[in-house]
Amino acid sequence: MISSNFYEYIDRESIDSDLICLLCHNPFIDPTVTQCGDTYCRPCIEKDMGNGSHCPSQSCNQLLSTDHLIPPSRRFISMLDKLKVRCQLCEKTNINRGIFDEHVKTSCFEYRIDCPGKNIGCQWFGSRKEHDEHTKTCLFEKLRPIVDILYKDIEKLQKQTEQQTTELGQHKTDIELQKTQIEQLEAQLQQQQIPISDIQSENQTQNNEITSIRNQITILQEE
Repeated sequence: MISSNFYEYIDRESIDSDLICLLCHNPFIDPTVTQCGDTYCRPCIEKDMGNGSHCPSQSCNQLLSTDHLIPPSRRFISMLDKLKVRCQLCEKTNINRGIFDEHVKTSCFEYRIDCPGKNIGCQWFGSRKEHDEHTKTCLFEKLRPIVDILYKDIEKLQKQTEQQTTELGQHKTDIELQKTQIEQLEAQLQQQQIPISDIQSENQTQNNEITSIRNQITILQEE
């Protein structure tokens, strides 16, 4: 929302007192209704509740909670939107407050705006009435076609880098998986080597027994 510092009310004294906040004594900005039925500007009542939790109305003093603040009726908002204001920038008058933001953002020739080339480095900041003249001579705007091409190339390189990073991460995952599989195979081989060692030991024992029997037979034959 555009700051209310940019406009002033026309015929302020004629504004209905029901549209005036009791805390700031100005027409409501972002009005909200408490559970006791009193209406305040939301910023005003939230600030006031920071100093205490009771309704500031002398006739109420009820305990309040931000959880119970509700918006006013559409009719009430409509009445506020129809209040007439004067733009303090361009001096245009009889503007409905409800469309003042639109006036400032689209048609107020004194409202200060950035150059369209701000995103590529232009630091110009001036009124809308000077804007068109500036853009005709702005070096950044003249360079925009080249800059746009460079930005597209950079964006393309960034996408390629992201894709390569994703692929590299997948390769690392595959390598870790293969490493795990190799470790499992090595563990299986070690388990299989144990029975082989037992068989070799048993064969050696049997060979020793056979050799001993042959020696005994040889001795008996000699006798």
